[in-house]
Amino acid sequence: MKKVLISLLMACTLTVSTLSTTGCIGKFAAFNGLREWNSKFSKNKFVNWLVFFVLNVIPVYGILIFADYLVINSIEFWTGSNPLALGDTYHETDANGNSVTAVKMEDGSLYMRLDASTGESQELVLQRDEEIIRILDTKGNVLKETAYVEE
Repeated sequence: MKKVLISLLMACTLTVSTLSTTGCIGKFAAFNGLREWNSKFSKNKFVNWLVFFVLNVIPVYGILIFADYLVINSIEFWTGSNPLALGDTYHETDANGNSVTAVKMEDGSLYMRLDASTGESQELVLQRDEEIIRILDTKGNVLKETAYVEE
C-alpha cells in the first residue's frame, strides 16, 4: 500500500513539474484557487508556509492538481468554459477611487458594475458570441456591439 501511495505522489509531482515547464491548456482553477487562498490565509509568511506544508503532506495540493489535470481542464478544453470559473468575482479600485466589479455568470456572460468616485454607478452585461461582443444594459438593451477578432 505504501508503494502505491508513494508512486501516486511521485506521479503527481512529475505531472506538476511537467505542466509548469511545458505549458498546458486550461486555467487550473482549483489548484490556483487553493494556492491563492493559501497565500492570503495570514499576513504572517510563516503561518502561510505551515498551511502550505500541511496541505502538501495531506496531499491536498497533489489531489487538486491531479483533478484539474484529468477532469476540470478536460471539461474546459472540450466545452471552452471552466466549470470552476462560474461566479468568479473580480474587483479593482484605482487611485482616484473609481472601481469595477465583474462576475462571470452561468450563461457565460460577464456582469459588471462600474462605480465612479463621484458616486455615480453603472451596471453592464458583456456577452460574447463566436464573432460578436455586445455590451448591454441590465434591461437587455444593446449599448454597443463590435466584431470579435481572435489573434
